Amino acid sequence: MNWNTHTIALGGTRYPYFYGHECMGRIIDSIAGYDADRFIVVTDDNVLALHGESLLPRLGEHAPVQVLSLPAGDGMKALPNLAAHLEQAIASGATRRSVVIAFGGGVPGNLAGVVAALLFRGVRLVHIPTTTVAAMDSVISLKQAINSGSGKNHIGTYHTPEAVYLDVALLRTLEGKQLRSGLCEATKNCLAIRPQSISDLRRVLADGDLASPSTLLWLLEESLEAKISVTERDRYEQKAGLILEYGHTVGHAVEICDQRLRGAEGISHGEAVMFGMLAAARISAAVGGLTQDDVSMHDELAYALGAPVTVPDGLSIADVVNAVRLDNKRGYLPVSAGEAAMVVLDELGKPMGSRDLPLVPVPMDLVEETVAGLRVDRHGLSLQH
Repeated sequence: MNWNTHTIALGGTRYPYFYGHECMGRIIDSIAGYDADRFIVVTDDNVLALHGESLLPRLGEHAPVQVLSLPAGDGMKALPNLAAHLEQAIASGATRRSVVIAFGGGVPGNLAGVVAALLFRGVRLVHIPTTTVAAMDSVISLKQAINSGSGKNHIGTYHTPEAVYLDVALLRTLEGKQLRSGLCEATKNCLAIRPQSISDLRRVLADGDLASPSTLLWLLEESLEAKISVTERDRYEQKAGLILEYGHTVGHAVEICDQRLRGAEGISHGEAVMFGMLAAARISAAVGGLTQDDVSMHDELAYALGAPVTVPDGLSIADVVNAVRLDNKRGYLPVSAGEAAMVVLDELGKPMGSRDLPLVPVPMDLVEETVAGLRVDRHGLSLQH
């Protein structure tokens, strides 16, 4: 439990993922071995307050540390913040020997990845995730992206980390919403890639101790197995790896609309993906894929996770549908103006479309009808199958 290693294989690219419990000292010793002239730590204000003292002073014993921090929330992933971070890093004395450390969840991790990719046309990047979403999903990727004014992850590139280091003790401070977010991504992997693990997932959820080190390590290892199984031959996640986008088309749309309305208090990424899976499951059934029992399985897991099962209050269905039209998967599959390219399932663990392109065109009218069916009306909850 104290120190484990897993190799992340993405096409021909490989990098190590080190993880354990109460192992921050060993993490810092490993990073010290990079012989950096400066550490550029990209984080958010919440993580800095919670965990800064466990990392920064000890890291500073090996090289100067430049901290780039912003208020937490998806608003961090914006062009003005990227530009400011790059200018601050250069002004502080960063060179090609410097190392960018992504310290936090998926949002600062994405921003740090773009900073590392652009600084001097690419410097070393290290991830120290502090959320379940980052640990179990976003760091297992070469994709580094920020948002445009229109949608999520429209601006970015690919950049290979030197390594990922996780101390699951850092996850103990997560609020229930943040913890659920990563568990929702793990649930996606079970439904879309590894349905043989659903029974184990149900037992974990039934036990209720989702923050225990043993539970978090099991979820991490399950997520690693699932994600690597579809990306080891698809480095850029543009072919078979697109199965990882299950739930993301509607999920991203709801996430960005809700965060425009509520800011950092809006729905989390993982919760939005879980809601997106509820929509995708119903769409899958409507086009001849999943059975009603499979759809019910999605609902059961969403309830067990405490994830939202209806459109967040105050969101316009029209706004959500318009955001779906701007989904970042546009272009992978030719579709008409009245369609969206989506991952839908023929059965649990088996997407429609081909193995190399698990996307199919879905009528926007069906997307709108499905999202509209997942809301609370004055008569109560609407969860229509």
